[in-house]
Amino acid sequence: MIHSYLRIAWRSLTKRKLFTFINLTGLVLGLSSFLLLFSFVASEWTYNDFHANKDNIYRLVVTDGVNEPEVFLPPGYAAVMESQFTNIAQVNTLASQIAGGLVIIPDTKESFKEDRIMYADGDFFRAFSFPILKGNADLTQPNTVVISASLAKKFFGSENGIGKTIQVSNQFGKTDYTVSGILDEISDRSDIKGEIFLSIHTLENQANRNGNDWADPNGMDSGFVNLFITLKDGVDKSNTENLITQFVRQNPDAKDETVILQPLSEIHLGNSLSDPLPTQGSMGTVLVFAAIALLILAIAYVNYLNLSAANILTRIKEIRMRKVLGAGSWQLAQQFMIETLLLMAFAFGISFLIVNLLESPFEKIFGQALWFGAYALPVFWLVIFAIFMLCTLLSGFYVVMLSGKFGHQFQINFQPKSSQTLKKSLVILQFAISVTIIVGTIAIRDQLSFMQNQNLGMDITQKLVIDGPSDIGENGASKISAFKSTVRSQAFVEKLSTSNALPGIGYNFFASGITPMVPRPEDKDKSYGMMIMDDEFVNTYGMTLVAGRNFTTEEASQGWGNSKKLMLNEKAALGLGFESAEAAVGQNILWGEPFEVLAVVKDYHHMSLKEEIKPMVFLPSQGSGYFSLVVRSDQMKANLESLQEIYKDIFPGNPFSYFFMDERYAVQYKQEQQLGEAFLIGGIIAILISCMGLFALAAYTVQQKSKEIGIRKVLGASSESLIQLISKDFVILVGIALLLAFPISWWALDAWQSGFPYKAGISFSTFLLAGGLTLLIALVTVGSQALKAAWANPVDSIKDE
Repeated sequence: MIHSYLRIAWRSLTKRKLFTFINLTGLVLGLSSFLLLFSFVASEWTYNDFHANKDNIYRLVVTDGVNEPEVFLPPGYAAVMESQFTNIAQVNTLASQIAGGLVIIPDTKESFKEDRIMYADGDFFRAFSFPILKGNADLTQPNTVVISASLAKKFFGSENGIGKTIQVSNQFGKTDYTVSGILDEISDRSDIKGEIFLSIHTLENQANRNGNDWADPNGMDSGFVNLFITLKDGVDKSNTENLITQFVRQNPDAKDETVILQPLSEIHLGNSLSDPLPTQGSMGTVLVFAAIALLILAIAYVNYLNLSAANILTRIKEIRMRKVLGAGSWQLAQQFMIETLLLMAFAFGISFLIVNLLESPFEKIFGQALWFGAYALPVFWLVIFAIFMLCTLLSGFYVVMLSGKFGHQFQINFQPKSSQTLKKSLVILQFAISVTIIVGTIAIRDQLSFMQNQNLGMDITQKLVIDGPSDIGENGASKISAFKSTVRSQAFVEKLSTSNALPGIGYNFFASGITPMVPRPEDKDKSYGMMIMDDEFVNTYGMTLVAGRNFTTEEASQGWGNSKKLMLNEKAALGLGFESAEAAVGQNILWGEPFEVLAVVKDYHHMSLKEEIKPMVFLPSQGSGYFSLVVRSDQMKANLESLQEIYKDIFPGNPFSYFFMDERYAVQYKQEQQLGEAFLIGGIIAILISCMGLFALAAYTVQQKSKEIGIRKVLGASSESLIQLISKDFVILVGIALLLAFPISWWALDAWQSGFPYKAGISFSTFLLAGGLTLLIALVTVGSQALKAAWANPVDSIKDE
């Protein structure tokens, strides 16, 4: 029986080649989009799940209910909590943002600029299941290091790296480390992306901190590590949170703080859209991509159902004959279900081939490699099975419903009212989804354009930024001065400044405890972004001083610790209680000791417009983290070569690396760019599938009305009236789709934009453009068939029967 069904299904599909091609193309587009987006969604959803102990590992987060939850905490808490709480198996520290610098190989004298360097405690690799290729990955001893296999090959070639020495030069000076372990390649789906893990116990020796005593790994004052707590099996998380919170609140300065244990599984996306805790990814983006995948697949299948309805009505003689021979509705349904299953199987196979071909473009759009492991997950095959079964059963149900209308008196040109209604409803659904995606595409691009083109309150154009040296050696201040002096002498350099942080990249650190000279109760909860810069930074970046004066060269050379000078932005001045910028200038504020406010800087967007402007404090220093240059844009290649020669001459052994400020700043909008591109591609595919179905339905309608069209032409009907006759029903359906899609789109966009402090708003022109574009595409699609019918010879249509 099945063999017979398959043979008939194959014959039917090959006989109606246009129908099969359109249906197959629509399903391939839908399934290919689904497979690609499923890879992204599954990858994001399963971050960090390769750790064997993942269900017991939590990141410690502290919140006071006022400021943003804090994940960078003092490392000294680790030992205290291990000793105080018996339900905690271990506490691990990870400092991911303070270790970057230069790696020098003593044997070869080669040097490498590395950013993915972290400090970790001794038994870090007992808690986390990073694959160990060689050695024991033990960091309990100071001056030990664990590196990735790719870096081991880069540093030591084919030699066994275990026991080898590398030298790390960073803000803590130049220190030797012995390789105790080599990791196999770490999964891309890990939020801990280190390639070099230094023993944090190295910093217990004050001589290894290079004067940075805030980095004492047993200290309780400076927050610069993530604390990961591993609970013992069966321990209640909520109870442990309460116990740690009570312990922390014993400190009078922390009486309003609450401790939250964030599961490792939630560090990437959070537990919901409203999760207030910091995450690495975006739950909203993942859910939007999942929705796009399902909507495109739905459009493809709706398209299939619509064309199936038309196809069934052209097979009335076949259906009538089968019913005369005794076939029941269920047997007819089985035949069409087999055809659906066969077509979907073909589409699924072709889609898998297409997905393999699209691996490179996918990586370019989403910023990550296609994760083929997603297709090995049980949930993937469960979803695919559900899609196949749902589509197959719906097809069978659809045939049963239609075939019930086919009586012995059924005429070839008769279409049951219920099938007409369902067909129209499916067309409306298709275009409503397509329009929603198109509106989303336009609105996302409007919001992105709005954020990228706003006045930032500073100038980041024509800014060439050179990374400062990691290995500066002796007489560092003199070398920095020499470099700046030599660079300034170049004709193509107009301005130059140094800083230890940059707009779009972040702050040097956050500090609390900054108050007016007479502290107020609310001051203890306030946090300020600290920016270390020289006396040229304000001028180089075109920032505006509302009141007061800039740092002098002497004050920058002294540093804030000696000069006791600083500047505030407007938000910080207001937060400290000053009535105006002018009132703040010349006043002292407390930060452990008095500091004089030299000026108030006009608020500017230090970070992207996805964040509100934070209160900032500017500290003077001749830092060497970054050199920012304003250069002429002509002959850039030759200019860069000149700068590289100067850099290599003054900072030998340090690799020369640079970037352009506007490009680096724009990276902050990568997520929105990805979302916009996904919507654009999704919109194109959705409208393409919809129009393919519309084209086929229009062709079917023309075929059904060919005799009527021929008679009307003979009676003198114009081509325009015939085109209107054929097109008006489809235009009405698209118009209804627009009316349904617009309020849904507005609601969704309003909810999405609510997450931005600075909004482009929802423009009427967005809906006008999306609606006009959709109507135009629909008219062109249907119009092509209408024109064909209007220009056809009426004699051929009339004599057809």
